[in-house]
Amino acid sequence: MSRGPTMPAGAGAAAGWPAIAHFTRAAGGARALDNLISILRAGAIRASARMVRGGRPVVCLCDAPVGELRRILARANRKRYEPFGVAVEKRYAFRMGARPALYMPWSEAERLLIAEEWWRVVTIELASEPPIDWSFEREWRVAGDLPLVPAATVALVETWRDADEIYDAFDGRPPCAGVMPIDEMIGPA
Repeated sequence: MSRGPTMPAGAGAAAGWPAIAHFTRAAGGARALDNLISILRAGAIRASARMVRGGRPVVCLCDAPVGELRRILARANRKRYEPFGVAVEKRYAFRMGARPALYMPWSEAERLLIAEEWWRVVTIELASEPPIDWSFEREWRVAGDLPLVPAATVALVETWRDADEIYDAFDGRPPCAGVMPIDEMIGPA
């Protein structure tokens, strides 16, 4: 039994809710949905140094338009992302230190930035074969963990069935402003 939409008033891509998203995936025997539930229970997105130059743990967020989410969440890309995560109000994330990542060739980043700032860089190498270009993700990064404020957070799940699992995991009261199936935004991924 679906509990229906529970987005904040006026929220959602169609209404222009200014949010950036952090997507999770299956890892260590846990499903992506289990990892999302862990994030919500912790009240924070834990930082990681995985795939980040310089070794500084960061939280990576995606500012891609809804139309690009279909590309990011495509089945062929499931080793990197699954359609489970949290959308965080962009102004809140900005207040917490999140900023757009710097897209540049790695050799340029080494010349221009001190090593302590390398965590901000996402490598783009359009001259390489094949080209390296993740700019469609419009990544933002924040150094360290990102605490979640329920009023500024929406859980993103694949389907209404997954939304029901979130509600069940929190006895009907998940610690966020709402739960939104991505299928409702972009169609089945």
